[in-house]
Amino acid sequence: MRALCTLTALFALFCHTAQAASFDCNKRPARPAERLICESDSLSTLDEQLAVAYKAAMKTGSSDSNSSEVLKSSQQRWLRMTRDACKDKHCLEKAYVGRIAFLLQWNEDAPVDSKTDSKVDGNYQFSRDIEFMNGTHATMEDCLTVKSTGNAQARVDTVLVQGNGHTCSLSGKFAVVGNVYTYLPGKGDEDIQNCQIKLTVKRHQIVLSAAGEGCSSHCGARASFTSGASFLRTDKVKQACVAE
Repeated sequence: MRALCTLTALFALFCHTAQAASFDCNKRPARPAERLICESDSLSTLDEQLAVAYKAAMKTGSSDSNSSEVLKSSQQRWLRMTRDACKDKHCLEKAYVGRIAFLLQWNEDAPVDSKTDSKVDGNYQFSRDIEFMNGTHATMEDCLTVKSTGNAQARVDTVLVQGNGHTCSLSGKFAVVGNVYTYLPGKGDEDIQNCQIKLTVKRHQIVLSAAGEGCSSHCGARASFTSGASFLRTDKVKQACVAE
């Protein structure tokens, strides 16, 4: 049933498949949007292309479990809030084309230009399920606040929640070069002098990464910036992150 074909622009990486979808159309789908997809060859093809794009995006972030976790959460929200809200073919086509573009750009760096700083400014949160040593679970949030201060610098506050509810927090100045923000240790930050902390601005996410001997000593037991974090750029909130 499958036939190789040449596609241009956005779908150049994919193969066309007639009457195929990422879910089983032989089992009567409960969702109206999925029924529309099963009834349309073009929508079925878009659905399979999206499945391929999602798998590829997850694979590029496989070395960063935080990025994969954020993408999975974003995909589930898109299915629930965007795709399943469509009532007709035109709406679904528009939703799928936009989402495939999003997935293809997932791990791309943000364009470097003079306006990058202001576009990044804001408060971000990502909710995660935390398991405690006693076996209980709780939903807690990683948070990040970025505010440009001029002279290619920014003020950054972040709190990362890790195993058993332990947190790792930081508040300080970052140097901005292109799409990369690098922490500038200040006076009294001797314990983190040997920890290189960076924010890398992607098209759709902000990735926090760290490396160095001082990354663990700054946060204490069972918490470290080396675990990293990822924040969806559209997940801006009103409340600023307050780092201790």
